[in-house]
Formats: sequence, C-alpha cells, structure tokens
Amino acid sequence: MRPVTLGFLVFMLVACGDRTRDGCRGAASLSPAITSTIVALGAGGDLVGRTPWCVSQAPVVGSLLDLDAEALVLARPCVILVQPPAQGIDGGLEEVAARLGAEVHAWPLATMTDIRAMVRELPRVLAPDDRQIAARASDLLSAMDRACAPMSWDRDRRVLVVQAGDGRLAFGPSTYLGEFLMSCGVPNALAAGAWQTLDIEEMVTIKPSVVLTIGSAPSPWTDEVALRTSAVVVKVDDDTLLVPSGALGMSLERVRAALEHSGNAEPSR
Repeated sequence: MRPVTLGFLVFMLVACGDRTRDGCRGAASLSPAITSTIVALGAGGDLVGRTPWCVSQAPVVGSLLDLDAEALVLARPCVILVQPPAQGIDGGLEEVAARLGAEVHAWPLATMTDIRAMVRELPRVLAPDDRQIAARASDLLSAMDRACAPMSWDRDRRVLVVQAGDGRLAFGPSTYLGEFLMSCGVPNALAAGAWQTLDIEEMVTIKPSVVLTIGSAPSPWTDEVALRTSAVVVKVDDDTLLVPSGALGMSLERVRAALEHSGNAEPSR
C-alpha cells in the first residue's frame, strides 16, 4: 500500500463529509474479474475506482498489492470489491474502508461456485432495487449453467487444461475450469489440486488423451507433448477464459464445442 499520512486521510474524509455511507458513490473494484462482471451486468457506470488492469474508464485506485489510498479516498466509493488472496485482505485496505464508511465485499473466485456466488450477490451490493441488473445476473448464471451441463464423453479420455504460453500452468480439479470439466462429466487429467506448473516430462507421465490450451499466447511445447503421448491438442484462443468473471458463459461454450470436436479429431502421431 502506498504510504498516506493519517492526517491527510482524516482531512480528506472530513472534506468529503462524515465517515458514514452518506455522500459516497458507486463501487471501487480491485479485481479485473469483478470489474468485467460489473460491466457484463450493465453497471459499468457505477464504477468509481479500478485497478490498472481493469477494462473500464473509472479512475485507477491501485490493486490489493499496490493500493493508492489517496486515490481511493478521493473516489469515495460506497463499496470496495476485492478478490482476496489465500492470506486474506490487507489490514491497510480495511482501515481505509472503515474510515470511509465503505463496505468491503470479497469473493475468492477460485471455482465456478465462487464465480456464481459473486454474480448472485453483486446486484444486491451494487443496486438492490435495479431489476435490470438482477435480470442480467440471472442471464449470466443461465449461460454458465448451459455451458456446464453434462455432455456425452468417453470417461477413458482424460483432458489436461493448460494456460497457453510458455508457463505450462495447468488447471486442477479445484479451479474454475477444473470444476467446469467436472460439471460436464469430463475427467481431468490432474487427479487433485488447483493450479500446477508442469514440465514436459510431467505432462508425458500424465498421458492425457486431450491437451486443451486456453488463451491466445503461442505454446511451443504442444508438438512435443502430442508426439510423445498421442494426445489430441485443442486450442481455444480466448483470453476471457483466463479471467474468472461472471461473463464466462459464452467462452465456456467455446470450450465445450472444442471438446466435442476433439472426439472426432485424429490423435497426433
């Protein structure tokens, strides 16, 4: 968190009004995934603060790792929305929120269950009486439900889902894409865990039937893995899938279609 003197914070808060929610406006999002969800809900105009990586015209107020407390005070949000790390929310943010009289709402967004909870709860957090936002949230949830419906799949064919690029970050069963596979009835090549960085030898040992790469970055390792495992390599060139937002439904439909098509593809030799 960037250092801000207590005196300056108090001065700004007094200048803007008392320390209650009176006089506050909108929401500050410290998560690109939450920001994307708010935009998908048609509530992008309610944003008064965002991270440098969020797609929004709202002022930048930093992130959980580098909070700009001065900018957050100037934004004076009614609510602060975060995607907390495993160690929890930084005490500095909670202190600033308390002085602003702002509510802090947090969703870990590791699994589809987390993402659905965020979509269900955001309308009440942002605008409890706005029926359009509530209806849009229902549409987003329905899109995810359709994408996650059970599909016809040979249980002997295990799928390894890996982020495109050189990092080889794989999605285990405890991640949102791992939960998506489970909902569809598609076995994950990783038996347990969340995100795992795999080297090529580990991928070969796993012996997946399908290697599914997610994102637009080139993955130079796929040819070797396909050659050594006879796996079908499927690429879904959609960076939206790397952001656990409530707008995942349409992108997950692309993954579903790619998996269905992989059943008709010839394995690599």
